[in-house]
Amino acid sequence: MVSEESVGATPSVDRIIYRRELCTLTGVGSEAIRRWIKAKKLPPPDVAISQKTMGWRLSTLRAAGIGLV
Repeated sequence: MVSEESVGATPSVDRIIYRRELCTLTGVGSEAIRRWIKAKKLPPPDVAISQKTMGWRLSTLRAAGIGLV
């Protein structure tokens, strides 16, 4: 079996998009993000350190149909 490292491919990284960055990328404010979560237009965060510090895996957002980066 051939590993990704042996053929020079970079392993995929499923990075976390935090609320502030999500606001910047979508062009909306934090309150809109809160409303989208409540209306189920945005999946619940994968990481929730506090109510203000929350983030989503890039794969979660893509699976929900939100095209970023």
